[in-house]
Amino acid sequence: MRSFLTLPPLLTLATASPELFPRQQSSPPPTNPSFISTVLSTVNAYRSAHAARPLTWDANLAAFALQKANGCRLNHAGPYGENAYWTWYYPPTYTPDFNAEIGYAFEAWNSQEEIDAYLAGDLMGGSHFTQTVWKATERIGCAFSSGRCTGNPEQEWWFYCDFWPRGNLRGSYVGNVTV
Repeated sequence: MRSFLTLPPLLTLATASPELFPRQQSSPPPTNPSFISTVLSTVNAYRSAHAARPLTWDANLAAFALQKANGCRLNHAGPYGENAYWTWYYPPTYTPDFNAEIGYAFEAWNSQEEIDAYLAGDLMGGSHFTQTVWKATERIGCAFSSGRCTGNPEQEWWFYCDFWPRGNLRGSYVGNVTV
């Protein structure tokens, strides 16, 4: 059984996407060309729908995201814009479809668009959606946790994306987010 949580928690219905790289027990490294291609095509589809330029891959951001993903906990820290996604599986021997998980993460993050449209006049800090489509952002790096997190009978996986320049700057919403 597959379960997931986006931070902050949201109920999200997800649909599977075609598999671009095979299922595997450990997560794809953030240097895997198919992983990078899947992330970029997914994020840039959302950005295109909101009049934002495509992002490019940044290996340094991906390395930073991997450190946080391997920490197996929410850790909003550092100079970058950041989105975090957490999912778990039972039984723990289940092999996740990481290609689909990328789609689920972005779908969950972008389900916050409706909330942000309501708050556009007085954005208090932004969200995963606003960071994803922030027009001034140019680069992204993402990573999954490299294996099972400890202390949990389920199999947990964390997915982090870091963005540069960071978005969600108070007072800059109108010029950077087209809802």
